[in-house]
Amino acid sequence: MNSVVLLGCFLPLIILFIVIKLAVWVEAVNKEKTYVGKEPLRKRGPFVENPYADVDDEDEEYGDRTDYR
Repeated sequence: MNSVVLLGCFLPLIILFIVIKLAVWVEAVNKEKTYVGKEPLRKRGPFVENPYADVDDEDEEYGDRTDYR
């Protein structure tokens, strides 16, 4: 008898928890779906020619502490 009363008390909380989880999941799925749908139309660029190049190679100062040659 006590377990039926306990289940009756917590059943609305369990149902509410499941409904909220489903609502958040559906919202995330819809948001991702719209984002993926817009992705092919997104403008890209301009790209850097060599992103890992040392841009200040010639301008570096070499002193007694930094000259390792």
